[in-house]
This record gives sequence, structure tokens and C-alpha cells, in this order.
Amino acid sequence: MNRTWFNGNLTAGTLPIDRAERGLLLGDGLFETMLTINRTALWCNMHLVRLEAAARELGISFDRNQLDDAMAEILADSPPGHHVLRVTLTRGHTARGLGAAGGQPSLLLTLDPFDPGLMFRPITLSTSTIRRNPQSVASRLKTLSYIDNVFAAREASAHGSEDALLLNTAGHVASSTIANIFLLKGQMLITPARDQGILTGVMRQVLIHSATHLGYTAQERPVSTDDLKQADAVFLTNSLRFMRPVTSIDQEPLPQGELAALSEGLCAAARLQCGHDPRLIWRDAEDKPSGHEEGR
Repeated sequence: MNRTWFNGNLTAGTLPIDRAERGLLLGDGLFETMLTINRTALWCNMHLVRLEAAARELGISFDRNQLDDAMAEILADSPPGHHVLRVTLTRGHTARGLGAAGGQPSLLLTLDPFDPGLMFRPITLSTSTIRRNPQSVASRLKTLSYIDNVFAAREASAHGSEDALLLNTAGHVASSTIANIFLLKGQMLITPARDQGILTGVMRQVLIHSATHLGYTAQERPVSTDDLKQADAVFLTNSLRFMRPVTSIDQEPLPQGELAALSEGLCAAARLQCGHDPRLIWRDAEDKPSGHEEGR
């Protein structure tokens, strides 16, 4: 089931987009993507706090009460199970000129089914020619200006990989096109620091905050490509797919260390919010696991 909420109302069919809409014309906006299970958006407040902070930095009006009401409306009576909830906020209609002040922002919410079979699935990467710029606002905020990521993803696909490894302008590891990257070294979790041209993902933050409880020490620092080769395991984190072990980079196999404790910890944290292990599939009117559930 697909649902759409736009500027105050649930709607169907095409959207009435203003011809001067900045999100469409200039990518002048922000977005957040959340996994919902049983009509509960996981780590919702972390996502919306990040959205509000970014909107404030860019000078885009943000109304948390309106957004909370919109989320409640689009999730109400939605089917049980896994869905992707995307929140898109743009500057809306303004006068011409890049520096024009914004008027009434546009707010778009979409809800679409999500296949939990995509979670925790191994992935291969290829190194992109695109470089992340640590000084760029687009590198650290979740903006609509995603063309570098789009190009890198298409580049990876052309090389037979599912995603791209993005380095920064100094040649250090940054991220993939849609996920943060971690290295496992003994009981140490290592991930590129905030000043490395990364978007600080919500699942990245959840894992860092959970590290001590799970028996690990988290370290944020510059990461080299040699560090990846010398790690016990390399994996990606993402709010929809949780964590995915990287099996190879540029067709060079990587060690596959034990990640079960980390994945179990993330699933336990999600279960506290939605009442179910996010890896299970169910179809039941009362939102209970059915006999057809699949553990992954």
C-alpha cells in the first residue's frame, strides 16, 4: 500500500507542484527516510531532530507540530508490516535568485512497502571516482542535492557492484552512497569521523551509543583504504537495512569477522520500539507474527 501526504492533506494521483518550487528546480530541500514497523517509525525523534537542525542551518521554516500531525495521519490505518516513510521538506516557492528568502515551505510525506529481506544482506562495493568534500554542506546534511551519490551508484552498477565506496578529497574513506561504513578490529568499532565528509547517519549514531553495552569500544577517526583491508570485518549501516557486511571492494575479498552480536543488539533496540524483531515478516490483521514469518 502506497500513501502520500502533501502540504496538509492525504492525496492520490499527481501532486500540484508550483512552477517555482525550489526543491524541484534547485534541489533546495532536505529529506529523512525511516523504517516503520507496525505503524511505528524507528528512531523517529533522532531523524526529526536532525531534520530540524539542518532546516535551521539552511534557513528553511520547520514546524515540528505540523510534521508530527502529518506523520500520525499517514501512518493511521496503514497496513501492519514494514514500510518506508520518507519526509521531504523544501524551501517552497520563492522569488528568482539563489539567495532568495523562502516563503511557505513544501512538506511531502510518502509511505511505501519495504522488503525486510533487504536487511543484513551482504554487499559488494567498488571505489567511485567521486570524492566527498568535507567542507561541503551537501556532504554533512541530508539534502535533495544527491547527484554525486546518483552518479557514484550508477558507476558502481556499471562495475557489477551494488554500491560505491566514496573517499573524501584527502583520499580517506568516507561512506557509501546511502550508508555509513564501519570496521571491526577485535572489540573495536572504527568509523570515519564527522570531519571526513560524511553524513552522520541515525543508525551510525545508534550503534556508537550501543557499543559499550554490546561489549565494544567505538572510535571515530580518519580511515584509510588499507585499514579496510586489515580489518576483521567491514560493514555498512543504514536506517532501512540496518547493517550489511561488505564481502569485497573492487572485487578484492574482505575478511568476514563475526557480526552476530552487533546485529542482534540493533534488532533488540528496534524491538523495544515496535514490539517485533525487524527481521521477521508477518501478515496478520492483529499485527502478530503469522505462520509464514521468515527469520533472517
